[in-house]
Amino acid sequence: MHVYIDESEMLGDIALGAVVVPDRHRYTVERRLSDLRRRVLREMRTLGYPILDPALAAADRTSRQRTERARLAAGGLPELHAAELWTGDEVFWMERDGTERLFERHLKWLRAALALVGEFDITYRINYLSAEAQALHQSGAPETDLYAYLGSFLTRDVSPKRLRQLQNDVFVRLLFALMQDLDLESQQGGWRCAVTCDRGKRNEIFKSFQTFETLKKYGYWKNMTAPDFQESHENPLIQLADIVTYVHTKANALPEGHRHKEVAVRMYLRYLKRAWVITPHDRPSSSFLDAGSYRHSGTSAMLIELALLHSGGSAATLEERRRRLGAWIEQNLGPASPNVQGPHRTRRGPQ
Repeated sequence: MHVYIDESEMLGDIALGAVVVPDRHRYTVERRLSDLRRRVLREMRTLGYPILDPALAAADRTSRQRTERARLAAGGLPELHAAELWTGDEVFWMERDGTERLFERHLKWLRAALALVGEFDITYRINYLSAEAQALHQSGAPETDLYAYLGSFLTRDVSPKRLRQLQNDVFVRLLFALMQDLDLESQQGGWRCAVTCDRGKRNEIFKSFQTFETLKKYGYWKNMTAPDFQESHENPLIQLADIVTYVHTKANALPEGHRHKEVAVRMYLRYLKRAWVITPHDRPSSSFLDAGSYRHSGTSAMLIELALLHSGGSAATLEERRRRLGAWIEQNLGPASPNVQGPHRTRRGPQ
């Protein structure tokens, strides 16, 4: 299986979606999406979208428009970005004429992408956190501060501010919970999966998880590859994940009576409802540091990596921080074994 992960945010709600594409269909779906992007480009040229007219470059309002104008001028294909298509903004902006023609044209392109979900046995999972749930968490009793919890285990140049930002980042919680679900599901189903994530503003903090392959020796993430962070405009299947996540979120987040609610619900019912797999851990843990969050020690090791390798620190201490990470894994997960059959028992945290 190939898993593609992207996020969507709407009215304060945040969703992280994982689209799962069977191995036998991956290249066909990629080709079909690329064909769709070529058709979209032809229609945009025929209809005179401003992003394709060099004479209108001075009117670009955002860095996104300027970047995409240059990429398209160099022969690139338009990115199927769900929010921009739905709103007719950024790359897909045109002067509106007071009719629904622009909106219907963009919905046609979105439906063409969503139709591939049912045609090629694609499924998806969603981790979702509403604005209300986020506010409730923030107003509740504060969880243990990760920086204070690790204490002298960290080097002095680790930034407490950056570490606390990561600990409180909703995207981090959603991603770790989603990774737990995929790991559990892949082991129960006996399938292997390669994971690709959109390299957006949020997940740029990671670059890569260095402990991911190491943890396989301890029985974790046995059926999964380390997440590969790629630019969405270069990977059409990340674009499909974006569309699926956006439409799912729009159908669920928009209030009753909103002018686009009915359209979004109809698209969800037609293209997505049968493909949605509800995961065992469909909400992120309310706390990274409660006993429940340590049920998956592979995740706890990744939290330690966040603290040591993604929260500041100078080049001079990098090797020492890596050594401490390795020492934590050895101390808490037990001796590595190349033929390990399952996770070792773990203590709760760094000693």
